[in-house]
Amino acid sequence: MIRSVYSFIIVFALFTACSGGDDDSVIDNDNPIEEPGDDNNSPGDDDATFSVVAHRGAWKEFDLPENSVAALKKAAEIGSDISECDIQLTADEEVVVFHDETIQGKYLKDMTYEELQTHKLSNGEEIPLLSDFIDVALQQDIQLWLDVKSLSDAAGGNERSILAGEMAAEIVRTQGAEKKVSFIVGRKEVLDKCIAAARGDWDCAYMNTDYTAEQFEQNGYSWANFSYEKFYQNTAVLQTYLDKNIKVSVYTVDDNETMDWFADRDGIYAISTNFPLKLKAKK
Repeated sequence: MIRSVYSFIIVFALFTACSGGDDDSVIDNDNPIEEPGDDNNSPGDDDATFSVVAHRGAWKEFDLPENSVAALKKAAEIGSDISECDIQLTADEEVVVFHDETIQGKYLKDMTYEELQTHKLSNGEEIPLLSDFIDVALQQDIQLWLDVKSLSDAAGGNERSILAGEMAAEIVRTQGAEKKVSFIVGRKEVLDKCIAAARGDWDCAYMNTDYTAEQFEQNGYSWANFSYEKFYQNTAVLQTYLDKNIKVSVYTVDDNETMDWFADRDGIYAISTNFPLKLKAKK
């Protein structure tokens, strides 16, 4: 009798185990089944996208002077990732944020900073120092691209541009802003000196659109910041740079059609525009 009971228990246990193992409706709470689209690494959830660069700050959309502190603050306020600005030197070697080589016919290289302050921006601001811009960037969630201006011979040429880049590098380090800035440079001689001044602490872009991807690779340059016409409607040329792991950014993209084209391209690091709020809506 006892043997029969044991036999029944064993048979019943085996039957239950086999039936349970084949039941696909059983959910393991420790290892839940993932539904399609739940993958956190799916393309739709990928946060990697182009950065919005406010060209000389968010000035045009908000009727502010370009390269002003107000335009920089507005760029940060609307959520731009980066604000670009132009830098050059005064006669007494102050690094200022200003685009043109001259003011009322006089070259900046021939004007002291004190003299420069007699010329106000349209909103009443003084022409800012680079240190003023860095102070703002350090307090805001925004990066700075410093365009080390290519200058005519009359404005001081490469020598003056190189000195501006080197002095800007000293200011960046003094203010502890190494992680907040990048340099963008238009001439090779100036670029090489700026790369040396950066000492690998921040990136430096080359803006010479005649330079091929092969030349970038041969010279050890890792970032091409080009006028958008170089790549617009020409993915084959764009791909030659991307294939060599060269970072690609473009400027100055203002119309909707061109914005949409670059926003849809894979591999674009950043897009510079005079309309950062409009571009941001396309991310």
